[in-house]
Amino acid sequence: MSTTAEQKKRLLKAKIAVALQDELGRVPKIEEINQVFLLTRVMYKAVLGLHFKRKEQKKQGQLAIF
Repeated sequence: MSTTAEQKKRLLKAKIAVALQDELGRVPKIEEINQVFLLTRVMYKAVLGLHFKRKEQKKQGQLAIF
């Protein structure tokens, strides 16, 4: 069974909602869930994107700038 991009986004939002509820002790608002969802996607790209670029540069023998 293949999951679509939309299903993956909904699953991530659900996981975020559960984690926020556990942390805050109350049901999180839609805005809070969306804010954390956006932050999660940005951090994922920032952290893993840099890691992937550095790995590719090392493979090609380029000098890592960062």
